[in-house]
Amino acid sequence: MNSANDHPIIVLGAGMSGLAAASLLSQSGCSPLVLDKARGVGGRMSRRRTEWGPIDHGASFFQARHPLFQKQVDAWLQQGLVFSWSRGFSDESGHRRESGVPCYACSEGMNAVLKDLARGLDIHTRQKVQRVCGVQDQWQLETEGGETYRTDALLMTAPVPQSLELLNQGKVSLDDSHRSALASIDYEPCLALMVVTSQKSPLPEDGGLWLSGEPLSWIADQSRKTGSENAISRLVLHAGPDFSRTHWDEDPEKVTEEILKAADPWLAGERLSVQYHRWRYKTPLKVFPEPCLKAHAKPALFLAGDGFQRSGVEGAYLSGRAAAQALLS
Repeated sequence: MNSANDHPIIVLGAGMSGLAAASLLSQSGCSPLVLDKARGVGGRMSRRRTEWGPIDHGASFFQARHPLFQKQVDAWLQQGLVFSWSRGFSDESGHRRESGVPCYACSEGMNAVLKDLARGLDIHTRQKVQRVCGVQDQWQLETEGGETYRTDALLMTAPVPQSLELLNQGKVSLDDSHRSALASIDYEPCLALMVVTSQKSPLPEDGGLWLSGEPLSWIADQSRKTGSENAISRLVLHAGPDFSRTHWDEDPEKVTEEILKAADPWLAGERLSVQYHRWRYKTPLKVFPEPCLKAHAKPALFLAGDGFQRSGVEGAYLSGRAAAQALLS
């Protein structure tokens, strides 16, 4: 049986953008409800548990170039949630790609900063929304499990194609220019492996390595990143976008073997654990020109995320904050 849940503000998505928005709204005296289809907060900053410790299988690090985000990062540094991992990483040729700014990481897993933003918020996980539609001057969200939520203001922070699909399912009208701009935003996919090996990996000492891009683009050693003295390596392997597109629908076991073969020079010892994950929306190839979009005035509808103005963790944070500020104004 459906149950109607009325809330003044609903934020759809418990990744960086959604939680940055909800946190600011809460600090401003609002009571937003956050919905997410996953088991916990994190989005593409999630970690995967293993018997030997967690592995960040999405973003391995983030950077801060904007003063607003740097202020937030400084607060996390003071709390001990994040640390400066490196200022760049080497590639296969040994050339070091300097980033110019610190690459920040979290010793307890990248979702630690999301848990900090989520503190005190009303978050309903395992709520997979299937459709968003307009009903009596409100937005109605219908979930796969039969729940119905209604709100006067909706802030959507999922990857743009997912947000558009939910609106399309509910036949929500959008300005033609907005719809066209949003429809043009596509993302690079990424097939990822989390591999635990019995010996220390032959990666550079800082534990990160850029590769040519195909079939592998990035390898990071969680053990090295967090300064673990254990000889066991906890690695994340990211396949390149072309390889990921080509093999997206293929048998996971077959794809896993191909990725492991490509990564063999950087794997040492016995493979104690191998896990597979597909990131359909890893990196936007094109972004919306503004930090967020006000798609409807009443009932209020905002879209935000790393597909707006700038990509990455920092872009997601700034977009969520911008959407929250626009909603408050």
